[in-house]
Amino acid sequence: MRIILALLIIGCMATDMQHKIVKQMIVERILQLENVQERDAASVCSACQVGIRKVRGFSEKQLTNFIDKEFSNICPLLKDKNFCDGISQTFIQQFSYHFFEHIYEPQNACASLDVCEYTYTKQSLSSYINEVLSDKLTSQQLIEWNKIALENTKNTKPFNVVQLADLHIDVEYKVGAQAFCKDPFCCREENGLTDDVTQQAQYWGTHAQCDLPVRTIENMVEFIASDIKPDFIIWTGDSTSHDVWHQQQFNQTLPTKIITQKLQSLLPTTQVYAIFGNHEAYPADQYDVVGQNSQWLRDETSDMWRSYLDDQAHDSLRSNGYYAQVDQERNLRVIALNTQACDSLNFYLYDHITDPSNELAWLKAQLQLAEQKHQYAIIFAHIPPGDTFCHSQWAERFSVIVERFQHVLKGLFYGHTHQDHVQHIRSKVDGKYLATAFIAPSGTTYSYQNPSFRVIHFNQHNEVIDYSQYRLNLDKANKDGPTAKLDWHVAYTFLKEYGLKSAKIEDLQHISDIIQKDKNLLNKYVYNFYAGSEKIYAEKQKDLNSLVYAKSTKKFYVCGSESAVFDDWYTCVGMLEKTKDFNFLTFKLLDSLAGKWRQDDYNNIVIME
Repeated sequence: MRIILALLIIGCMATDMQHKIVKQMIVERILQLENVQERDAASVCSACQVGIRKVRGFSEKQLTNFIDKEFSNICPLLKDKNFCDGISQTFIQQFSYHFFEHIYEPQNACASLDVCEYTYTKQSLSSYINEVLSDKLTSQQLIEWNKIALENTKNTKPFNVVQLADLHIDVEYKVGAQAFCKDPFCCREENGLTDDVTQQAQYWGTHAQCDLPVRTIENMVEFIASDIKPDFIIWTGDSTSHDVWHQQQFNQTLPTKIITQKLQSLLPTTQVYAIFGNHEAYPADQYDVVGQNSQWLRDETSDMWRSYLDDQAHDSLRSNGYYAQVDQERNLRVIALNTQACDSLNFYLYDHITDPSNELAWLKAQLQLAEQKHQYAIIFAHIPPGDTFCHSQWAERFSVIVERFQHVLKGLFYGHTHQDHVQHIRSKVDGKYLATAFIAPSGTTYSYQNPSFRVIHFNQHNEVIDYSQYRLNLDKANKDGPTAKLDWHVAYTFLKEYGLKSAKIEDLQHISDIIQKDKNLLNKYVYNFYAGSEKIYAEKQKDLNSLVYAKSTKKFYVCGSESAVFDDWYTCVGMLEKTKDFNFLTFKLLDSLAGKWRQDDYNNIVIME
C-alpha cells in the first residue's frame, strides 16, 4: 500500500516527471496486487477503485503518521529541524485530512489515472472563455462607454495612493538578540542574546531573517501622514510575523490591529481600503473559503475596518472575505479580492477548487455593474495571480475576466512576494497584453531587504501614470540610533528607472524585452526586485554571470514578467531553473493536486445596487 501511496503522490507531478509513465506504473501495481487478469476498461476501473479504497482504508491516524514520518525524514534535508517540527505539528493533519478525504475519492482518483470516468463534468477553459467574452463590447461601444464614464467623473485633479504591503511586524522583536541564528526566524530573545554587535538585532530592524519592530512601521505611518498625505491608502495584507509554527488564533490579528489603530490615529480622515493576506489565516494559509472555520477572521477584520467601509462593503467582507466600494467623486469602484481562494497552500481548496465562495463570479458581476453604471475600477489583493502560490486554473479565469472588462479596469495592485516586480495579464485567446499587475515590495526586512512602501500616481481620469518607490535607509537609521530621523526616500520612479514612455499597457508590455536585451536595465530590475538588498543582489549577479546559470536566471525574471499564470511561468523558465529553485516543483505539485474545475459547481451572480 505504501508503494501505491507514494506513486499516487508522485503521479500528481507535472509532465516533467513523465506523468503518463507514472500513471501506468500506479495502475499496473494496483492490478498486480488485486491479481486482475482481465484488462478490459470496466475491470481495470473496478480494480483501481478497490486499490484506492485499500489505501484509504488505513485509519486517519495511520495515514497522518505515514505522511508525518515521510515529511520528517525529507524536510530536515532542506530546512531547519525546528522549522520542520513546527510545520509538521501545524499543517500535516490539515493536509492529510483534505488530501485523503477529497483528492483520493476512489472514482475520481482513478479517473485522474485515466482508467475511470470522473463523477463530475470538468469545466474547460475554452467554455469559460466563450461564456465570459460572449457579450464583449464592440470598438464603437467602447468609445461611447468611455465618453460617458469620463463625463461621470467629478474629480478634476491627479491623485496619489499609498500602497502598504507585507508589513509583518514582530511584537517580540528583541534588540541584541541573535539576528543570524540557525533557526528560520531570528531577532527574538528565544534565539539567544549576543554581545557581538555584528550579529545583533538592531534597533530599527535588521537585514536578516527577521521581521520589523513595531516602532519602524509606526515611523513609516508617521512619515506618510506628514510628508505624503495620500488621497487614499490600499493595504494588501500580511501584517503578522513569519513564525507560523508558533502562532495561535487568539492573537493572530494583533499586528493588524496595531497598524490599523496607528493609521486611524495619524490619518483620521484618510480612506483606507484593506484586505488580509495568507498569514492572517490560522494556521497560516489555512482559510476555510466556503465554511465557517475562518469566520473569526472575517469578523475581526470587518470590525476593525468598520469606519472605512459602507454597509454593503462591510457586510460583504464579514460574509465572504471580499468587498467593493465606490468612490463617487472619482467614479471609481475599488474592489478588494480575497486571494485565499487561489492559495496553493490553502488545503481547504482541495474540498472545493471551483471558484470558492463564488468570488470570480462576484467579481464578474461587480465589473458588469461598473460597466452598466459607466464607472472605472481598480482591483487590489494579496497574492498576485501569476505567483507560485496561486492556482493556475483560478488565474487563467481571472485573466479572462480582465480581458472582458479591460476598459473598466484602471489598475491591479498586489503584494505577497515581498519583491518589486510586474506581471502582465495576457489574453488566453490570442496572447494579447491586457493589463499590468503591479506588485509592491514588503514593509518588512524578511529576508535581507530594505523596508519599503509605494506611492502610486493617478491622473484625473483614474489612470496610473507612474509610481514612486520609497525605501528606508536602514543602515543609517541603526547607526544614528533610537533618536534617528528615519530616511524614507524615493529609491526610484518607475517610468524614469526603466526608460518607459508611459504606464499604459502599450508601453509596459515591452518590459520583458527591455530586461532581456539591456543588461544595465536587467541589473536595475534585479536590484529593485529585492528592494535594494545588496546581499541578494550580489548573489543574483553571480548567477547572472555564471556560464551554467546565466540564461536560466535571466529567464526567471523575463518569464515572470511575461505572464500572470503560474503554469505559463513554469513552462517558460526551463528545467534548470526549476531544479535550482525547489519552489517551482513543489508548487507545481500542489497546483496539480487541486484537481479540475467542475462545471456543476460554477455559478453566475447578479448584483443589484
